[in-house]
Amino acid sequence: MRQPAGRAQRRGGGSRKPREERWAELFAVATEVFYEKGYEGASLQDIADRLGLLKGSLYYYIHSKEDLLFEVMSEVHRQGLANIVALASRPGDPLQRLRNVVVGHVDHMCRNLTGTTVFLHEMAALPAERQEEILGGEHAYRSVFLDLIRKGKAEGLVRDDIDPKLASLSILGSVNWVYRWFRPGGEFTPKQIGEHFADLILHSLVADGASLEKPSPKKRASD
Repeated sequence: MRQPAGRAQRRGGGSRKPREERWAELFAVATEVFYEKGYEGASLQDIADRLGLLKGSLYYYIHSKEDLLFEVMSEVHRQGLANIVALASRPGDPLQRLRNVVVGHVDHMCRNLTGTTVFLHEMAALPAERQEEILGGEHAYRSVFLDLIRKGKAEGLVRDDIDPKLASLSILGSVNWVYRWFRPGGEFTPKQIGEHFADLILHSLVADGASLEKPSPKKRASD
């Protein structure tokens, strides 16, 4: 986890806990409070109370509530992007790798439901320039899906009538919606959901005559 962009980088001084440990606690608690109350409903006082700190102590780490949301969103995005980039880099043709990405992305979201919810619910609370700083000018997350679909089309695996940009937007929009209804311990596991979505998505993309080979159980993306 990166260091906060607040005052802690510019000030010395001791604390009862190492700065990195206290920041990790602040990050975790802020994520929980934003999840439970929403960004608008949450306050720095709520976060300080849960940490057992004075509100003023938070300003050692951040300048404002917006700064704290920005740090939470940045870290959630960084972890999620690293996950799908790694999955997309695994061996296989573009559609096999797209399966890896879809299954692994759903699994990651479901297993990190609190951070995922904050990220997808509260992005609009940040100014446009800070949203772009997180997402990247080309929307790095969507680019992973877009690149695989374009490569699949170039190799004759994806139907000619598929527009890669629209397809990537559709896929990411549908899989991201899982967080709204998934409940831990519910009827379906993250792996089952990811596999089902991957089957639906790949069958909608695959060109006539191209085959869809599922990875062997030992090599599935969620393992």
